[in-house]
Amino acid sequence: MKALLVEDDAAIALVVETVLQREGWTVRHVLEGVSALEGDEAPDLLVTDLNLPGARNGLEIAHLLRERRPQMAVVLMSGDYEESDMAPQGMAVLPKPFRRAGLLAAIAQARNEAPGAIRT
Repeated sequence: MKALLVEDDAAIALVVETVLQREGWTVRHVLEGVSALEGDEAPDLLVTDLNLPGARNGLEIAHLLRERRPQMAVVLMSGDYEESDMAPQGMAVLPKPFRRAGLLAAIAQARNEAPGAIRT
């Protein structure tokens, strides 16, 4: 399983990448949105910060990558997320700061809610 991590904060990226690798994911990490769109990559999972440096934010990246792989699971991370904010349909929002269990729960939710996902 391939995951794409888009996060400019090195400490958060290290935690997320470590958790994903321990769960069996092959992880590609990039620092900003434009790099996430380079190539023809179509990951199974996108974990991205909503607020990214550069020309693209996390939600734009998610929508553009979903054009390549509609069933891709998406976790949007944000330090500015409010409980009253609604997650975009078919995506999970993970408020920062978070713990390992929260990250894993968001991934499970994203995989379950992705278009075309097999519900278990």
